Amino acid sequence: MKTHTKLAVAFLAAASSIAAQAADAPAPAVTFDGYAVATADYTSTTGSSTSTMGLTAAKFGATGKFGNVTGYASLYYGGSKTDLLDAYFTVDVGGGLTVTAGKFLSYMGYEAFDVPNMAQVSYAYTQFNPVPAYHSGVKIDYSTATYGAGFALVDSLYGADAYKGDGDLKKPGLEAYYTYKGIKDTTIWFGVADDVATKTVFYDLWASYALSKTDSIGAEVIKVESVGTEWLLAYTKGLNAKWSLTSRISEDLPTGGSSNMKYTLSPSYSVNDHFIVRAEVSYISSHGATPSSTYLAAQSIFKF
Repeated sequence: MKTHTKLAVAFLAAASSIAAQAADAPAPAVTFDGYAVATADYTSTTGSSTSTMGLTAAKFGATGKFGNVTGYASLYYGGSKTDLLDAYFTVDVGGGLTVTAGKFLSYMGYEAFDVPNMAQVSYAYTQFNPVPAYHSGVKIDYSTATYGAGFALVDSLYGADAYKGDGDLKKPGLEAYYTYKGIKDTTIWFGVADDVATKTVFYDLWASYALSKTDSIGAEVIKVESVGTEWLLAYTKGLNAKWSLTSRISEDLPTGGSSNMKYTLSPSYSVNDHFIVRAEVSYISSHGATPSSTYLAAQSIFKF
């Protein structure tokens, strides 16, 4: 056998051995995720209008897995500044029980915080948004195929902004939830939260039903003591493999104030697994001193 033929055979054997070893190797201990969102929108009210365009959200996160401990941290740009968003670790105790400590997102709310997980551009509620976002503390969760439950002790329900709590554990916030998944294609979720400092109690009940692999319907009712009630009803229809359309109606009912109704249509086009184009048209019908308005938006979402 010629020398160059022997070398070629040896090279192929070595390459095959390396490939086999790579296939058997464990997954990397650290993985990354994130997204970037650009939005152009236009709001029209009686006698005036406003418009904006630019980068409205960006997130970069890293997950590290070390045995039964998983850590996650992320940086988030919300249109004006960059914050440390997530910073927590979770210990899998076993039997469906986990313990998490650090800075994490609230249990509460039907609509997602991260833009790629939303079904439309804007949130449902317009007069007041009582849904807590990020805070720091510790939480315990238990989950089975049929139900799940969790309890969190955090520094506060509401901090200076949506990205952190107030940092004062002397005036904590409490959260608890129970979810039932024993009915096929259905999730029923109920949560209660208490901001000890302000004695504000928050109740959140939502349910979702998957009509098919592409179609779903969801509903939510939120009650905040001394603040008001809000509700939404949303339906997402898959038009084909790329297109979907979300229809939503929602209402704000502030205590002692006038209500607002919001009507939303939002089509989405999935270019591929990493790029989504979304649009929205919403009309807010105001029954108080605030004028009614129309909202138009287009959004591009890159995720990885």
